[in-house]
Amino acid sequence: MADTTTTNTPTGQATDHNVLGSIQENYLDEYWEGKSIAGKIAWLYLADGITNVTPKYTDKKKTAAYMNGGGQERNTITGVTSSYDISGDRSIGNPAQDDIASMKQKTGASRERMFRKMQYLQNDDGSLTLHSVETGMGTFSDIDDGGGAADDNGGFKTTLSYNASPATIGPNDSDKLAAAQTETPCQNALILGVEVKPASK
Repeated sequence: MADTTTTNTPTGQATDHNVLGSIQENYLDEYWEGKSIAGKIAWLYLADGITNVTPKYTDKKKTAAYMNGGGQERNTITGVTSSYDISGDRSIGNPAQDDIASMKQKTGASRERMFRKMQYLQNDDGSLTLHSVETGMGTFSDIDDGGGAADDNGGFKTTLSYNASPATIGPNDSDKLAAAQTETPCQNALILGVEVKPASK
């Protein structure tokens, strides 16, 4: 019977189609807010009280029907806005939440902060490896730092939108990953009591 998991490439080598990836657990993603103090970035870990972080990518489209398109309209993506909806319970005294809450009456550049996402993968032995990093300047909007039903926790909600496309570091750039990890050390390694292994070169 034929092996349906492999296909011969033009070079004659077999390619495996049944490659198992690493299913990501959301809590392993770490989010950091960066506040500029005396010309340096003070990174604040945004996790306490946070229950949900949802990425959104909003496309700006140009629609046109070209003469060689059979009369059909065609979409061209001319821009992308990357953002994160962040929500959970209000944690008063948490530095990251307190800083974001302090911006709710501010406008313009006073709403801007650096933002970073660190994506970790868990290895078979329980250790963690930094897989990718995303960093950029963003704007916090729609800040809600409390309120709700009397028998419920105070809520926390905001949206972080990047002002431009964030810089990304991929899994093959181990030196830059290590530098980012020095700036924003892995918190889940401390929480879970596991080791952080460097990315392979």
